[in-house]
Amino acid sequence: MPLDAGDPADALRRVLGLMRIAPLDFGLRIRAGDLLIKVGDRPRGIRVLRSCADYCTLAGFPVRALWALKLIETFAFDTQLVERGLNMLARQYCRAPDRAFGEPIFEMPLPKREPNVADLPTDLEEVKAELERRATDIIRGVNFPDNLPSFPLLSELEHDAFLSVVRSLRLRRVPAGIELAREGEPGQAVSIVVAGRVVVTKRAGDGTAVTLATLGEGQVFGEMALVTESPRVATVVADTQVDLFELPRSVLQALGADAVQLQSALSRQVCDRMVKNLMSLSPLFRGLSPEARQGLLSKFQTRLVEAEEDVIVEGQLGRGLFIILDGLVQVTLRKGGKRHLLNWLREGDVLGEISLTRNTPATATCTASRRTLLMCLERADFDEFAAEHPQVVDQIRELGEVRLLDTIYTLA
Repeated sequence: MPLDAGDPADALRRVLGLMRIAPLDFGLRIRAGDLLIKVGDRPRGIRVLRSCADYCTLAGFPVRALWALKLIETFAFDTQLVERGLNMLARQYCRAPDRAFGEPIFEMPLPKREPNVADLPTDLEEVKAELERRATDIIRGVNFPDNLPSFPLLSELEHDAFLSVVRSLRLRRVPAGIELAREGEPGQAVSIVVAGRVVVTKRAGDGTAVTLATLGEGQVFGEMALVTESPRVATVVADTQVDLFELPRSVLQALGADAVQLQSALSRQVCDRMVKNLMSLSPLFRGLSPEARQGLLSKFQTRLVEAEEDVIVEGQLGRGLFIILDGLVQVTLRKGGKRHLLNWLREGDVLGEISLTRNTPATATCTASRRTLLMCLERADFDEFAAEHPQVVDQIRELGEVRLLDTIYTLA
């Protein structure tokens, strides 16, 4: 049952009971501040949320810190207090030349047993007073980490861009069972899970839904749709009551210059996830050891091309090997003054291999039909890789030979 379900006064008592069991759970403390405001005790609720925001910022829980600040923004309209907290977050978690981020910090899970209601105060004022005392009690002598963990996605941004984005993030609260994204539909926002769980599913060939992942606090979904403007590749449903940060496409576009850094960060996150999947699933790279895959992965560069942009031009020497991460590429060949369609290439397909392995000009033109995300292995890096892993190069060369034959048959 959600902590804030039912009568707010009963929910307050339940949260107090859980805080007695798990006094160091700051997610519970933020829930307490939220509930205090809902029962009408706004000053206490704001004090609790401010205390949680400050502690979580310094202790390495930036998502929770921003959660507390967005609740203050929602309920109190105290712009000075919120701006103070956002600036504090930006100073601690933005990208900086001398900053090294540490590993994520994990808390002990909340105990599954229910509190003993008989031990709780019956007077609501007593409940509220104890909640405030416990929720604002910061452990004396606590040692904060030297290297704070990064803020998911946002720590790729410099100070001013970080601040612009956190100001623009919207807090959304949804009950369990609500569909947050649907496979095949246009994506309109990127989301960060703040509290609760979401389940990611994809339709199989027989129409059944296959679970791909369960995402929790700090994990991101929906970034692909903003990077490539492609339809959603999976469906996301709230498995529990969920709080999310959302950055709609319209807000991203309004950020102007600050959006450039965020687009770059989104692209890197998308690429890292998709390239790892591709490396493990593609028959070209599946035979490599994990160390060899990682070494090859570090040599690839990502490239985002717009619709109608040429990736490879017929008659020109190819610059490297390309693999499509997301998008659609048209392959054409000019003959008799006309351009002939040879093929369509999609996610996971390779292009540029003929020019690369034969060291000859490209035999066809490859043009993005819509915004397309690629990874590229430059010619010099490919040559170095080829010397170490000739078996993979042989497979790539065979792929090129098959395509040459396909081209001959198509034109004939």
